[in-house]
Amino acid sequence: MTAVALVVGGALLGGCGSEEAVVIPEATAGQVTVLDSDEGRAIVDAGGALVIDVRSLEEYVDGHLVGAQSISIEDEELWATRTESLDRDRPTVVYDDDGDRSSRAAQQLVDAGFTKVFDLGGDQGWNPEDLRVEGS
Repeated sequence: MTAVALVVGGALLGGCGSEEAVVIPEATAGQVTVLDSDEGRAIVDAGGALVIDVRSLEEYVDGHLVGAQSISIEDEELWATRTESLDRDRPTVVYDDDGDRSSRAAQQLVDAGFTKVFDLGGDQGWNPEDLRVEGS
């Protein structure tokens, strides 16, 4: 597997003061690429990625990643309708609270022909300094 190295400035990593290279695994068509919170931050900050919170709308309102869309994997009709029109070649990052729903969502995207699917897993395993959250 090849990897892409992004240099993320200290200010983006909670003000650590120096630049650190964050290696992000390159997405492979037909596979889900799992990210940790540091890699997720780098991919989001690089721009161009679609970030999807696959939890319920109520969970989304309680707090979500800055810029994330809410598309609940539990609402099959909503999921099918909202994901059908998305760009299948755009880097797409999914997440939830414990990794179960994001894993299912990521696999459904791959099965639907998405070529750059990243699973950020559950927010319970993230380093809170890596990712910006907004909401109540």
